[in-house]
Amino acid sequence: MPERIDQLAGLRPPERERLERFALAFERIDASQYATFADVASLEDIEPAEAEAMRLLKSGPRHDAVKAAVRAFVDEAAQAYSRRPTLTDTLFMFRSLPDRAEDRVRFLASLERAVVALILWTELSDRSRVALLGRWGWLAERIVAGEER
Repeated sequence: MPERIDQLAGLRPPERERLERFALAFERIDASQYATFADVASLEDIEPAEAEAMRLLKSGPRHDAVKAAVRAFVDEAAQAYSRRPTLTDTLFMFRSLPDRAEDRVRFLASLERAVVALILWTELSDRSRVALLGRWGWLAERIVAGEER
C-alpha cells in the first residue's frame, strides 16, 4: 500500500482529501449493493465527459496519479466481490442472488468514472461531472459538501 500512496502524490491536496473521504464511504458499502451503482450510461453523455477529463489530465505525474487512484478503488472492489458468498451459499441463506458479470463490468466502469470526477471536481463542467458520476452523484455531493466522512 505505501507504493500506492506515493503514486497519489501527483494529486493536489483537495483532490486527495476528496478521495480519502470517498474511500471511507466506499468501505461502508457492502459488495451486495454494488449493482445499484452499475450505470447503464448513455454514450452520448459519457464520451464527451471522458474526452473533457482526458483533456484536463493530459499526461505526466497527475495523469499517473489518477490512474493509480482508479486502480486502487477497482482492486478494492474486486477483492470485496471475491469475499461475497457463492451462489450455493446464497440460496441456502435466502439472500439475494449474486449479480451478473455484466453488472460487475458496469459497476467497475461507473466506479472508475466516479473516481475521476471526484479528482477533477472543480475543473469539469457541470454536465461532464454529472455524466461521469452517474449513480454516485448523491454520495459525491455529500463528500464535497463535507457531510460524508
